[in-house]
Amino acid sequence: MSFAKSYKFTIIALALCAVGFIACSDSDSSSDANGEDKVLSIWVGDMLANGDTLILGMGEGLYEMSVESSGEWRFENGTTFIDSIYPESGSGDAVVKIHVKKNDSDERLKGELRVVYPEDTDLNTSMDVWQVYSGDYGDNMNVDDNTVVMAFLVCGMLGPAGIATDDCAINALNGLLGADEMKNRLLDYRDWRIYKTTVIKSQVWMAENLRYDSEGGHTYCFNDDKANCRKYGRLYNYYAAKNACPDGWHLPSKAEWLTLINELGGEAAAGKALKSTSGWKSEGNGNDDYKFSALPVGYSIKNTYYSMDEETQFWASTGYGGNAFYLVSLNFDNDSAAVHPKAARYGLSVRCLKD
Repeated sequence: MSFAKSYKFTIIALALCAVGFIACSDSDSSSDANGEDKVLSIWVGDMLANGDTLILGMGEGLYEMSVESSGEWRFENGTTFIDSIYPESGSGDAVVKIHVKKNDSDERLKGELRVVYPEDTDLNTSMDVWQVYSGDYGDNMNVDDNTVVMAFLVCGMLGPAGIATDDCAINALNGLLGADEMKNRLLDYRDWRIYKTTVIKSQVWMAENLRYDSEGGHTYCFNDDKANCRKYGRLYNYYAAKNACPDGWHLPSKAEWLTLINELGGEAAAGKALKSTSGWKSEGNGNDDYKFSALPVGYSIKNTYYSMDEETQFWASTGYGGNAFYLVSLNFDNDSAAVHPKAARYGLSVRCLKD
């Protein structure tokens, strides 16, 4: 299989590390004192089937990749590899090298993806390994880097047998996690992120804060640190929050929040059931009875950030009057889930509710 000219892939962001499709190795990311290129290695399992694509994405917005004319399948001494795959956007010219070789112990082909980039580029490399599917490589990676690179092996541009990419992704995840487990997941096709969900009485909620970089307003990472977006989700002003949820989901109204709160004992007590079991200041943790897992994210206003570890606030879609809208607030020093208004310019968290 060769490429006579540039060929574009559509990125499919499925983090299937360490569960059969892709196994992530310990990092060998390095740069010596002489300023040589740094390298990140990720191992891929089994043979690349014809039509499958090994693809690369960025944690805060996925790249389309081009295979240049020099990037082709070559066979040398039983070894297959692709090189010269370049991002079309972003900083620097990262070179992706895919090296596949036979594993003598089990006669299967194994592979290694090497992401090589100049030391002085902004395209620094670390792994975002999606909490559900593999371990935390943070201690082994460049945890201070701002750009996250992920590698995935699942579907070609149309998937096997011409299946649409999104269907292929769902089929792959069903095979990996099981169809029953996937019922508790939301796959956001806009950026291919996967979220846990939870059923609370008659409602289906996201069990994690939204991370989508919505248009039509402003979104933030707490303290302008992308690591906080990965852990806690984004903060949104109201104008970004109101249309941020994916198709089939929506920003809950005040009435829908009150339905949840009343099911969990009312405003004075519901916070205990909604808060996560760790992370809150002064042992102000909840019991997370329904796996809502609210984390103490804090909030933002005028490019300043407040109350990490102390509180979290979620937007409601309902207006209060003027330029204010309702929210739900949870705090470390009490068990309440308070409903009150706030100015639209504040940066708060978003939890989506299924339509």
